[in-house]
Amino acid sequence: MLDDKNLSLTMRELMPLVEEELKKGKDVMLPLKGFSMTPFLIHNRDSIVLTAMNSRSIRVGDMVMFKREGGSYAMHRVYKVHSDNTFDIVGDAQFVGDKNIRYDMLVAYVPKVIRNGREIDCEKGFWRTVMTGYMKLRMTHPLTAERLLKIYRILFARSLENSNE
Repeated sequence: MLDDKNLSLTMRELMPLVEEELKKGKDVMLPLKGFSMTPFLIHNRDSIVLTAMNSRSIRVGDMVMFKREGGSYAMHRVYKVHSDNTFDIVGDAQFVGDKNIRYDMLVAYVPKVIRNGREIDCEKGFWRTVMTGYMKLRMTHPLTAERLLKIYRILFARSLENSNE
């Protein structure tokens, strides 16, 4: 707690409250914190909308909130769907992710992103095509994807640093 008017929570403290609201059928919007989803999602600029899993089928390119074995939470993109219904999940800016994540570890699905007050539908259209294409590029040509990401970071490093404010 910060003071009588402000409250500061860690993800471990916040997520049980979020899970409670998801169980009630409510969607939950959270501001994006961190840089693991750069370049597509930006720290302190974008927000994500979480919705309950409700037996939703998961595809490559979907963004999900999940709870790791150690109890920490992360929101990343599904990189690979295995035949045993486990998933490899990685941040857009990362090249090492979490492997064999079980469906029961998935806390929520991200159907939309809020950017500058506008909703971006992550399930269809241009956004979905770009995200799926990026993930396929990462799977088939990881070196090319890594080089493109490095170029992006160099070209846009200042805007990323400024988004930290």
